[in-house]
Amino acid sequence: MYFRTFNAISVKQFLSFFILCSSFHGWSQGMSNSARALSMSNASVSLNDVWAHVNNPAALVGLKKQNIGISYQNRFSVKEMQTQGLVYAIPLKRMVFSAGSQWYGYQQYRSLKNGLGLAMALSEKVSLGVQLNHHSIRLNENYGKSSNVTGEMGLLVQFTEQIRLGCSVLNIGRTKIASNSNERLTTLMRLGMQYVISDQIFIVSELEKNVLYPLSVKIGAEYKPSAKICFRGGLSTAPISFSFGVGTQFKSRFQLDLGTAYHQLLGWSPHISFQADLN
Repeated sequence: MYFRTFNAISVKQFLSFFILCSSFHGWSQGMSNSARALSMSNASVSLNDVWAHVNNPAALVGLKKQNIGISYQNRFSVKEMQTQGLVYAIPLKRMVFSAGSQWYGYQQYRSLKNGLGLAMALSEKVSLGVQLNHHSIRLNENYGKSSNVTGEMGLLVQFTEQIRLGCSVLNIGRTKIASNSNERLTTLMRLGMQYVISDQIFIVSELEKNVLYPLSVKIGAEYKPSAKICFRGGLSTAPISFSFGVGTQFKSRFQLDLGTAYHQLLGWSPHISFQADLN
């Protein structure tokens, strides 16, 4: 639904600005992610922590306790490209309910995404997740505001104790930004695998396809030398970038993650996230 009618010039300017922000902000992800995932180049569709609400709603199955997470990311150290995120998940017998929000931008351009998700176990090894998202995009008062709803779906398969496969599709219906425009919110398809080498290390790999951009290949790893600290790194293509970070766990209920990603042309993007077990 469009809350304000744009004139032809405004629409053109709005779309140009939106495409620019999409390219630099990583709009395809839809939400601010955890520093853990971003430190592994966001090869995260098979990870099963509370941030699965962002990465793959099906991967929430297996969560045993209520969890909450908050995150902050500053893309390329530009203050106008800050993103904050909040996620929450609660297990309900064979299902897990989740909710999350993302805020991005500054006074002249602001986007907000709210989502509600539900994950369920189809069998001992297969889980399914669905999610409904509400998107709001606002430019300054000369341009207006738009509001849209999108859906996403995910699947997670646990082949063995060492191998897990995840896939997800964001914006299944290819929702438009506005009714009087052919521009659409991002449709994104992800397929990834996690391979656990030992209790201390695992690797993740992923193929990501935005319908408007070339296929991106991502790979990452996490190494946990002790129960309280871990190190992460990752590499991705299209565009080429690399990332790394560190995480620490304390009082067995809290986790703090720090990291940064480097784009070959635009520079560094620091990020931080925190999550807590509420039980």
